[in-house]
Amino acid sequence: MDRKDPMDRMDKVRKGLKAADDLELPMNDDFFDRLHDKIMAEVDKTEIAPAPMLVTPRNLLRAHWRGWLYPAGGVTSLFVLAFLLMPQVSKVNQSMQRVGLFSDGHERIVAEALLSPEDLSQTLISTQSESDFFMDVARESFENLSVSKFNKIMGESAR
Repeated sequence: MDRKDPMDRMDKVRKGLKAADDLELPMNDDFFDRLHDKIMAEVDKTEIAPAPMLVTPRNLLRAHWRGWLYPAGGVTSLFVLAFLLMPQVSKVNQSMQRVGLFSDGHERIVAEALLSPEDLSQTLISTQSESDFFMDVARESFENLSVSKFNKIMGESAR
């Protein structure tokens, strides 16, 4: 109803202006003062509603939380997922140990030693150290060393 009342007045003014198309407005100060007073009286009567908020505080709060909530939620979900998968990983490790796929090779060495101990001593077990190797090389070259080469190495001239 509030909207209809100004619309009716506008229609009346429009019809009145059409009827009095040749209306001449007085150009004195009294006319404009009265016109100003009427306009200001209408402005005083009019209640201005507050402007609608473009961003409500609720949306501001969401934007604030959204900045760190998504990364924190992702990290939390990873922890929960890891916590739920730990028993499954443990079961897989136990089954692999039973089958023999998950070991350091100790069981396999023991099995080979029981089946063929002579092959094991030739291939897998070595008691020779680095110094033993060099001693063997020196011994072999000394055995193959002739007297003349020995004298030459020692710096003695051949007699």
